[in-house]
Amino acid sequence: RALLCRCMLRCMLLPRAPSGFKVTALALAYLCLVQAGDDDSNSVSSSSSTSDLLGYHNNKKQFFKPTESSTFQLVKLGNVNVTFLDKTNLLGYDGQDMAKLGKYSVETRLGMITHCNSANFNDVDGIIGFGWANQNRSAAILKTLTQDARPHWDITQRTEFSPMPRKFAFTASEELGELQLGGYEAESISEPMQMFPMAGYAYGVNVTSIKFGATELLNFVGDSSNDAYVGEFDSGTTCLLIPNGTVNNTFDKSPFQILLDEQNKGGSFALVYTIGGREYSIAYEECVEPADRAMILGDPWFRKFIVLHDLVDLKDKKMGLALRNPKYQLGVETYHDDSATLKPSIALGKMQLLAEMSNKQVDKIRAHRRVRSSELAMTKVTYQGETVDKVALSSQSRVTYNIKLSVGSPPQPLQVIFDTGSFMLAVFAESAPEGMKPILAAEAMVFEGARPWGGVAGELMWRLRGVDRTVLVAANLLFVGLIAATVTSVAKKRSASQTRYVELDEDALQNDC
Repeated sequence: RALLCRCMLRCMLLPRAPSGFKVTALALAYLCLVQAGDDDSNSVSSSSSTSDLLGYHNNKKQFFKPTESSTFQLVKLGNVNVTFLDKTNLLGYDGQDMAKLGKYSVETRLGMITHCNSANFNDVDGIIGFGWANQNRSAAILKTLTQDARPHWDITQRTEFSPMPRKFAFTASEELGELQLGGYEAESISEPMQMFPMAGYAYGVNVTSIKFGATELLNFVGDSSNDAYVGEFDSGTTCLLIPNGTVNNTFDKSPFQILLDEQNKGGSFALVYTIGGREYSIAYEECVEPADRAMILGDPWFRKFIVLHDLVDLKDKKMGLALRNPKYQLGVETYHDDSATLKPSIALGKMQLLAEMSNKQVDKIRAHRRVRSSELAMTKVTYQGETVDKVALSSQSRVTYNIKLSVGSPPQPLQVIFDTGSFMLAVFAESAPEGMKPILAAEAMVFEGARPWGGVAGELMWRLRGVDRTVLVAANLLFVGLIAATVTSVAKKRSASQTRYVELDEDALQNDC
């Protein structure tokens, strides 16, 4: 690349080179310099250590140590860059290793965070996003858990691995939560599970009505009886969020303003949502906050219902709702034993119990609940060349649920934030083993002959990510200006040539006469 940059700069100095050629050479040389700057930033990131976690502290010092894992592989340096609503920034590199969640152990790729500029992640070891993304090279752990191979990563799971059914449920109380992998626990519900078509870009459903007493909050423009607005389930939002505006004339009046006016009159009714023709009530005591456009079915829903996310049929994805059984005890995990052989000393009754638990399709994981005062809503996540948008929330507090994830061989236990609003998988880690060669370059040589344009564009995007935004804007403006100047120059020359040809034709005509 350095040789190419020098060649382009020398081409600019050729005395007889066409002006268009010189302009193109200048543009290519400039882009080379920008790319070189990006590589410099990556090299700084790759050499970082846990001392770069500015503003972040972990009292337990539970950083993932890649040097202590026999199965760790380096994928790419400087490839993780995550920005949150409050400007929290996470930087790091990509790795590949074994990850164990409940009874499921898979080989996967994940981000290794070596830089954090905020205390928002204090005493948290990482984040596991359970959002769905079906692209071939999607970083979604849900995709990895539910199939026996990731061919675009050249990963085939071990022969003993049994893929998880592509569905999961989540529920919570004021003290803790529970993640149910592979479906839902039948004993946890007190009524039949009602299924609804999944709507929107995330885990949403169509809400056709919200009533506060006899007052309708969703007054859709027009007389259509099929009007609905997507409500998205998000366990990380402490309150209920309701649009505070007409949302491009979707509503006659702001739903939140209607609610506020009615409450100021002294009303104290439950909010009754209508989904798929069925009514679901949320107590008056639950907090409600305004949002620009979003309707978020937050933590109050998970504390009352078992919320099922069913993606078994990707052409017919569904959400499920059922009241939680008040007698159901949350947080009792499924027995997770790395050994498949029971010791002879275990009593027969216990052996039968463990065998029954091991054969259950649903795997239960305890989630530790924590309410944070700061905003922790991701507005954009850039990860492995893909961009994920999560609703930008303005909630005054965020509730997080931490679950156990073990990474490496032997497994290193970590406590990570469970998040259904993204598909990011990343842990705080020490630097990659010195001298280890990244596998991404070798993989690119054998990856499917034809890459989709979207993947190429994404790769270009995160290659330039380390460059300051102002520099990128300036580079774009300069490049556009150079193209415009080239086009103008060519147009003037063509016009002059046409004028000359006309003059020659006139002279020839006069001579003929």
